[in-house]
Amino acid sequence: MKGFRIIPVSIKWKISILILLIGITTGLSVGVYTYLDSIERAKETAKTEIEVTMAFVQASREYVRRTLRPKVNELLQAGCTKDDFILEAQSSSFFTASIFSMVTESLPEMILRQVAFNPLNPKNKPNEVEKKIIAYLRSTNKKEFEGIVVHRGQRHFVKAFAIIPKQKCLRCHSDPQLMPRKVREIYNPQKNMNWQPGKVQGAVMVYIPFETKVLKAQIEGLIKGGVVFGIFLLLVVIVLLMLNAMVFKPIDKLREHAEKISRGEVDEKIEITSENEIGKLAEAFERMRISIKKVMDLLK
Repeated sequence: MKGFRIIPVSIKWKISILILLIGITTGLSVGVYTYLDSIERAKETAKTEIEVTMAFVQASREYVRRTLRPKVNELLQAGCTKDDFILEAQSSSFFTASIFSMVTESLPEMILRQVAFNPLNPKNKPNEVEKKIIAYLRSTNKKEFEGIVVHRGQRHFVKAFAIIPKQKCLRCHSDPQLMPRKVREIYNPQKNMNWQPGKVQGAVMVYIPFETKVLKAQIEGLIKGGVVFGIFLLLVVIVLLMLNAMVFKPIDKLREHAEKISRGEVDEKIEITSENEIGKLAEAFERMRISIKKVMDLLK
């Protein structure tokens, strides 16, 4: 009694299984790569959107610092008192927030937060995640951070840009007694901010909801991966069908003829359908059949 074989003896099935495994493995590998690549592209897209937005924001801040603020100071020196402070024109943070609020009218999913340790505006206090990001920027002396964080109960991709105050920033971020009168009236600071020039004090953070982008990327990745896998599977099926038609079936026919000849059935002619290796083998079988037939006819 023959034992049970897990691996088939037939070359046809061995080759078919091998090709099928190669096709499935390759298709799955390429499909998974396509899926993961789609998610990475979502991250890169989010980063690009943030960087474009931040370029605009930074340009707005520089406009306040280089153009608007000096001109307003000139006007103040000409007629206004030094205690006057035009928040809308002299505060780069206020200006940035105002500009960004206009930007979010077109990009409502984006969130801008300007947070800092000991902020002048209580609304700019960092949450626990933001504290860790600022601490990271401060400890590593880096100017940027990016990653996936949980914000307002949802995962967001965040890009943080370090706030490093300059000496002139201390006018509004140090001893309340040295602040412009208008600033004291608006924020009513109760303690010294203790900001230090050249040291990371906070960060401008831009959040983009990541779940939506990931879900979209996952769907696109699954579709692309499925299409790629389907193409590989189709190619495998086509190869197997071609092998079956060109190799396996002709060999099966030759086997059947060989069995008939072994039983003495030598009258049926072996059909030669090609000039390739299988055709040459069929010719050899046909010559063998003719020779055996001649011998058998002589013996009768």
